[in-house]
Parts: sequence; structure tokens; C-alpha cells
Amino acid sequence: MQLVTENRNNYIGGSDIPIIMGISPFKKRFDLLLEKVNLLDVIFGGNDYTEYGNKMEDKIRQHINKKYETNFVEGKHIIEEEIISLRGHCDGINEDCILEIKTTSHIYKDVDDYKIYLVQLLFYMQIFKRKKGMLAVYERPSNFDENFDENRLFIYHIEIEDYEELLVSINDCIRIFKQDLKKLQENPFLTEEELQPNEVIELSQKVYELELRLKEYKKLEKEQEEIKAKLCENMKQNGIKSWRMNNGTLITLVLGKEASEEIIKEFNVNKFKEENEEMYENYLEDKVKKTNARKDSLRITYKEN
Repeated sequence: MQLVTENRNNYIGGSDIPIIMGISPFKKRFDLLLEKVNLLDVIFGGNDYTEYGNKMEDKIRQHINKKYETNFVEGKHIIEEEIISLRGHCDGINEDCILEIKTTSHIYKDVDDYKIYLVQLLFYMQIFKRKKGMLAVYERPSNFDENFDENRLFIYHIEIEDYEELLVSINDCIRIFKQDLKKLQENPFLTEEELQPNEVIELSQKVYELELRLKEYKKLEKEQEEIKAKLCENMKQNGIKSWRMNNGTLITLVLGKEASEEIIKEFNVNKFKEENEEMYENYLEDKVKKTNARKDSLRITYKEN
């Protein structure tokens, strides 16, 4: 059952992009594929958060037009393509810029932290052929007060040339999504796994099997520690310090010791700074602080039996 007046299955829109890229916390990519081929009903009719955003959108757009002397108006454009069309329905467009308005309780300093919003804005900039974008993020009050408060509005300006790599990623994800969509149209019984490249399926199976073995190993490791603890206690009780098994394995009891405390002298930086602020400032130096690189990783969630 569709609760929207327009058939969203006929096009890919801005709100679909985070789902297609697998960064949306609200919907899975495969579910969106099923929706687009009418194998899964769209039942979302909005909630308090989306309703609030709809009510505030025009107020925010009017404020921006007045403050920045712009002439943003809503924009719609459809690019007809094979398999499925691309549709841009932006919150604001003028002669050189696209405006995207969002209401949220999460406010960040860096626009890159709004990746879900950013990919939608870049998609619209590409659809409407604009090089500049403006992301307007309005901090939603906990009581959903509909009176516009300028202090709650945060504006981020972007240039499309600064996000060429991300735009390539967006277009690659759309291309692969359309390929999968075509496969699903031809064979509606395909599973999510069957849409994956063969190498991904094979490697995933190997990782799955290794993870299961590792899980069993951890159980064995825990059991080993428990038995070693019992053996240690038995040797202590029987006064056995060391003995050799028939297979040549030597078992030696290594006695532990209780935790202890000692007083050491340590320079109290915070106290020195508080009592000698000017002197403390004189000894501060600029140093390069390096952060550890973080590799791509996998999160594997097993289906419970």
C-alpha cells in the first residue's frame, strides 16, 4: 500500500541515495530494491520528525532568502534513464546554488559529519547542474517548537569540485543499484546474496567459517583457563611445585603475589597551571599530533538460531 501520492518506484530520488550507498540507518539497500520492483510495499507515511521538518522548511527557506539576499525556490527535475529515472526535488534552487534543508537534534561543526545529508545535496547539485551547495541544518527543539529561532540554524557552504571522489562513489553506487534492479526485474526470486559478485560471496563464506572456528576456539580457551586454575589450586593443596608427565610435558607451579601500593612523586600539571597560569603558557610549544590510521573493517552479525 502506497501512502504517497507519487509512485516513488519509478525513479531514484535524493532520499534514496544514502540507502543505495548503504549508509542509511533506516532502510536496507535490498529492501529498497524490492520496493522499486514492487515486491515490497512502502508503508512509511511519515512521523513527528518528518512532519516537523515539513512545517519548518518554508520558514527556513524564507529566512535564508532574506538574510543572504537569495531567491531560493523549490525545484523539480527528472532525468529519464534506462531501467529507472533520476529525480531531483530540492528544497531550494537559484541561478548557481542548491539548498538542502534538514531538521535534526544532531549538530556538528564539520559538514563532512553530515554524510547522509551531504550525498543527497551532491546528488541534487549534479541533477540540476549547480557547482555550489548550501546545507541548512536546523537544530530541532525537544518540544518541537515551530517558532523559528535563528540561533538554531547552521549553514554550511560546499563546492562540488571539493567532493569529486564522493560524487564518483555516489554514481558508482547508483550504477550498480540499477544493474541489480534490472536483474531483479528479470528474476524476482533472486536473493540478496545472489546479487553479490562471486568473489564477495566466496570470501564472505570463508570469513563466516573462520569466525565460527574462532568462536569455538574462544570457548576452548575459556575452558582451558578454568581447568588450569583448578590444576593450580590442586597442586598448591598437595604441595606440588613441579612434575613431569609421561609424555614429557613439565608442569610448574608459579606462585602469584598480592597487589601492593607504594607512594611515588608525580608532577601535578593541572595544579601548576592553575597556580602559575602565565608561567605555564610560556612553556607551551606547538607540536604535531598524529592520529592512528584506521583501516576499513567489517561488522558481522550472525543470525541467531
